Amino acid sequence: MISMVREMSKEVSNALSTIAVELCDARVLPPQITHHQIKLNSNKLETTLLEALEQIGLVTSLNDPIFLKKGSVGVFGVPLTHDATVYAGDRIELYRPILIDPKTIRRKKANQNKDAVLQEKAKKRAINRVIR
Repeated sequence: MISMVREMSKEVSNALSTIAVELCDARVLPPQITHHQIKLNSNKLETTLLEALEQIGLVTSLNDPIFLKKGSVGVFGVPLTHDATVYAGDRIELYRPILIDPKTIRRKKANQNKDAVLQEKAKKRAINRVIR
């Protein structure tokens, strides 16, 4: 009976010393989701993003390429830094780098549309001049 209670207390302490997280790697297509158990250092119920990624095996230090670009890692769609807290049940996400700035794309499209409108007006003026 006593040995059974000890085994149960070990299982409970082991369950309390780890947290379950999901890792969504969107750097590859299609994005891959994996489940991991992260060991906690002490009686805390959370860990940092850097510690979690080190235990998963993706990061070795702060100089790792994952942390070099701002906004390349986050939790539930919110970009975070290496010292952010990760709790049980969180989904850690690794994002693809943005190749082209969205503002630049919108600006180019707006200029193309503007150019098309101006060219159309110029054609109408040319036609009106020929008709006169």
